[in-house]
Amino acid sequence: MNILVVDDSTEIRLIIKHYLTKFNHNVDLAVDGGDAWEKITNNEYQVIISDWKMPIMNGLELCKKVRAANFKNYIYFILLTGMSGKQNTLDSIKAGIDDFVNKPIDADELKIRLTSAKRVLDLEETLERKNLALKKINEQLNTDLKNATNTQISLLPANLDSKHFTTAWYYKPAVFVGGDTFNYFTPSPDFLVFYKIDISGHGISAAMLSMSLQSTLGLKRGLYGGPITRESSYDLPRVFAENLNKMMLENNTDHYLTMIFGIVDIKLNQMHYVQAGHPHPMFYNKEHDQLTEIDVDGFPIGLIDNVEYETRHIDYKSGDKFVVYSDGINEVDSAITDKRLESNTLYEHFNSIRNLTPNNMIDKIKNTWLKKEQLKALPDDVSILIFEFK
Repeated sequence: MNILVVDDSTEIRLIIKHYLTKFNHNVDLAVDGGDAWEKITNNEYQVIISDWKMPIMNGLELCKKVRAANFKNYIYFILLTGMSGKQNTLDSIKAGIDDFVNKPIDADELKIRLTSAKRVLDLEETLERKNLALKKINEQLNTDLKNATNTQISLLPANLDSKHFTTAWYYKPAVFVGGDTFNYFTPSPDFLVFYKIDISGHGISAAMLSMSLQSTLGLKRGLYGGPITRESSYDLPRVFAENLNKMMLENNTDHYLTMIFGIVDIKLNQMHYVQAGHPHPMFYNKEHDQLTEIDVDGFPIGLIDNVEYETRHIDYKSGDKFVVYSDGINEVDSAITDKRLESNTLYEHFNSIRNLTPNNMIDKIKNTWLKKEQLKALPDDVSILIFEFK
């Protein structure tokens, strides 16, 4: 090991150097704490053996300075002392001293102390290697999770702006990836199918199920009970929820989900939907300039077999809006009122932006409702989906 010996006595320095050289260590000498500090900042030592009482800077002061410097590698500090007493020992340990060697110097004792130092330093080096390996793994994991986030977001639908609909959405997972998902698509010119899903829990497991469902629900025609027609669409949301509930239970997943699933009949200006444990949606009636929270409840998907669901119906006109959101929004505080965004507070927030376009509503939510510090550590995923009918 590379060892620095610090003592204002020439005789003691030479004695210790003799022993250390005999033990096959590399040795440098310093005449006091100031001289030692200059050498420490310009060289790399594993061990410092220092006298306590010295001019300019004593051993405890030198040790404190070494600890405060926070060198890359740990330096084991042995104090030479002829002093005894409980208070002296406590002061030394408090300063950062690792071990003691009594004066006069005994070769066997010194060798034992250095063996102990080597054991500690080897452990320190091993831990540092493992920490470095863990750091690299963590960096790779963070990179992979960021890529997974991008993949998950890329699966979400683009905003619609057609002659029939305008949509806008906001999505912020609690961690890199989340358990919320949604989609909408037109299986034929007469219909728009949409769903908004919140997988129980959050993190990688919930996100994997979320991404799987997001990419496959539109393809699992068996869940629809047949083709989508004007006659079948009226009750199809109920059929879809019951079939999905059966599928989730058969797959024996550890998760369940809440959902709003709907079919919009573009020709008849009607929306048929089912609510399965999801937060109550909100409907804006433009003609009466009124926002209503739709008090409808259904059982979550994937918990209990043979649950019956109910299809609900809404007649809409141009300018009406339909708003669905996950319960993650209920767990954050409003940046406007400092109140939790739930119940009447959430309704009042949505009501204040009811006349805005969907895109402007989302901008308002992102930029004025949510606190930036909350968004860095959300307790649950937050997602909001807004439809405006034309």
